[in-house]
Amino acid sequence: MKQPNIVLIVSDQHRGDWMQCAGSPIVHTPNMDRMARDGVRFAQTYCNSPLCVPSRMSMLTGRLPHNTGVFTNEDHLSADKPTFAHAMARAGYETVLCGRMHFNGADQRHGFAKRLVGDISPSYLGGPGTDYGSLSGTASQGLRSIHLAGPGNSPVIEYDRSVALAAEEFIKKRSQLSEEDRPLFMTVGFYGPHHPYVAPPDTYQQALEAMVQDSPLVRDQAPLHPWVQEWFRRLNASQLTDEQITEARMNYAGLVNQLDRLVGRILKSSKELPGDTWVAYVSDHGDMAGDRGMFWKRSLFEGAVRVPMIWFPLQQDQSTFKLAQGRVVDVPVSLVDLAPTLVGLTGAPALPHQDGVDLSGVLSEEIDTGLLKSLARRAVFTELAGSSDSAIRMVRKGTFKLVSYYGYSPVQLFDLESDPGEQTDLSTNPQYKEVYEELLQEIERDWNPEEILRSLEQMRLDQQYMAGWGKEVGMGRLELWDENQPL
Repeated sequence: MKQPNIVLIVSDQHRGDWMQCAGSPIVHTPNMDRMARDGVRFAQTYCNSPLCVPSRMSMLTGRLPHNTGVFTNEDHLSADKPTFAHAMARAGYETVLCGRMHFNGADQRHGFAKRLVGDISPSYLGGPGTDYGSLSGTASQGLRSIHLAGPGNSPVIEYDRSVALAAEEFIKKRSQLSEEDRPLFMTVGFYGPHHPYVAPPDTYQQALEAMVQDSPLVRDQAPLHPWVQEWFRRLNASQLTDEQITEARMNYAGLVNQLDRLVGRILKSSKELPGDTWVAYVSDHGDMAGDRGMFWKRSLFEGAVRVPMIWFPLQQDQSTFKLAQGRVVDVPVSLVDLAPTLVGLTGAPALPHQDGVDLSGVLSEEIDTGLLKSLARRAVFTELAGSSDSAIRMVRKGTFKLVSYYGYSPVQLFDLESDPGEQTDLSTNPQYKEVYEELLQEIERDWNPEEILRSLEQMRLDQQYMAGWGKEVGMGRLELWDENQPL
């Protein structure tokens, strides 16, 4: 039977619990909820880094950051590392990227044969970026994004509209080509709900009305973990008032609502594709969104590291393999599983050096119970390293989560089943000594924080030099989005 078309929607900074189908009362997500209701939702999906570039390069390759060598937004993925786009092409798919993927450097494809819309951020170090006007600086992790929060318009909103329109137009034209016999693998990359925390007025109003159901704002009380304390000091985040936190939080909810509308547009247009079509939705990392008084990403708390993953059979009359409908998979999985799963679903040649697992056995109508039990027992990792972050690593196994901060004590242990808010550190509790030691062994395996930081410091000089070249010489706009092109 002919392979199904696969449309992969990738957003930026959408935390996994901010969908109505995941239990959030303050967002309006009917399209994501429909996908979850009639497809498969993974309720405990983790990113492999709470930062855009390392998370996305892990997702593309099926390898953890310490195996891609990509830890910061200044790093680039080597062009000789295969991605799921290469694999899908070898499986016979037409591979198309529409919008954001945050590639750095001259290779802006990494296996995609075609790109419809460039990125909103610079394509290479020192290269030109999108003009944010009065919102300049709000896409970075800093207080300016909170201080300027409020309903309105922004380059992020306009960019995502451009991406949605380009995807719709491409799908419409392709659906009319009777001679096209290859299935389509299309990745649609949105930038929302990434800050600036500026939502369209109508979706902001939705969020404002829903905030009466929001949980009361609770900040962590001193003493904070030393790494978290340093996070607040470095970003001056203790200055934020409750009113500022609430306003930014409302706008983040409004941006999630806006994103859901765009997802709905992609679902509607994808219905025109001939043959069977599956749609998958993920995000690269989350956003603390005011939890604990924190925003943005770059921490290992659940708000920053847990993300959505939904697989939806938009049409599946012809495929022998059929996606399940109405299933919630409630065991820890990872974005690093996406690449081997795409390979498994399409029969593509296996990608080398995989850290992820093929999830197709739990996507199938006939569930693989052995795989499900194996997933419940395995370890899932998230990694973050950089000059300001140190080298930190999280392991999730079963209901427990261990977080190790290089240069900061203590290691933290949480039982997410009884303590989903991560308020009670069990690392010194003698009742959990066996769990602690088991997870500490997992986290130390294949993890050398000293060597990682040393390598990043060596790369920093190269990156500074190349950023100077990019500003003085460069490659022009390369694949930067043209914000002046009319919608």
